[in-house]
Amino acid sequence: MTNDRTEQLIRDAFADEAAHAVDSREVLAAVRGRKPRRSYGLVLAAAAVVVVVAAVATFVVPKVFRESTPAATQQHQQATDAITPTNVLVVGTDANDYTDSIVLVRLAEDGTTSVISLPRDSWVSSAGTMTKLNQVYKNSGIDGLAAAVGDLTGAPVDHWAVVDTTAVADLADAVGGVEVCLRRATSDLYSGADFVAGRQVISGDAALPFVRQRHGLPHGDLDRVVRLQVFLRSALAKVTVRQLPALLDAVGDHVRMDPGLDAIGFLQDVLQGGKLRYATIPVGDVDFQTPESGSAIEVDPAQVRQFVTDLPSTPPASGGLPCVN
Repeated sequence: MTNDRTEQLIRDAFADEAAHAVDSREVLAAVRGRKPRRSYGLVLAAAAVVVVVAAVATFVVPKVFRESTPAATQQHQQATDAITPTNVLVVGTDANDYTDSIVLVRLAEDGTTSVISLPRDSWVSSAGTMTKLNQVYKNSGIDGLAAAVGDLTGAPVDHWAVVDTTAVADLADAVGGVEVCLRRATSDLYSGADFVAGRQVISGDAALPFVRQRHGLPHGDLDRVVRLQVFLRSALAKVTVRQLPALLDAVGDHVRMDPGLDAIGFLQDVLQGGKLRYATIPVGDVDFQTPESGSAIEVDPAQVRQFVTDLPSTPPASGGLPCVN
């Protein structure tokens, strides 16, 4: 970053956003004296979108930062002798603001990245009450969800990003299509999924049904979690740091994030680390009957915390792209 007046204005704008929880585009527009400009983001993994993405998953970076990306990139690389471990919660939401995907992206000091999926129906404790994980977001917002995820995993959430899952289509198009593989042909009226068996490249309108389908799959939502992981793995394998500006352009309107996240630096560290692990927290009974919320997925917090602790030392998956349900 430069030390000119523009940088200070940007910093002041983000500080104001954190204090008043308003749209960052409106703050920047007021500071710079012009109409709001489009914000830019990248879906990770998600989330993930979750889709990620998912990611994805996914992060938003104001255009004023993107315009100085080369200089920011050089300074980030020169100033960083060791990567700062960072935990980013990425939440993928549908048109009704329900969470389709919940992903914790953990960047370790050695550059390895763990993309950890948490099933949305996990039965967890939040503010002293047992509830489904996706209901925490609906009732308590992103801060409540971040606290619940931190308690469950033992990994405090440093930053968060909320991704509109329609970003999946834009991401797939931006990378020239995403290769996936299905064990068998499948179709589903709820998600709009209609796919043949075997390897295929999906993009555009086919991408979202692929990561959203759960009806008609042997393991329901758990299979949807695996779909997202495979989609993100395939998409991110095609991305380089040099391609970031184009991807930021592609999915920017679909994301909001906390103002404290250095998205450019974080994404550079993730991509340059080159070691990504995709995993789902261990679960128990997937048809656990709750007192008031119907069936949920049983999880053991102690088991989940140990799993999250051990994951960075677990060898990443090897071989080619796996076929999934």
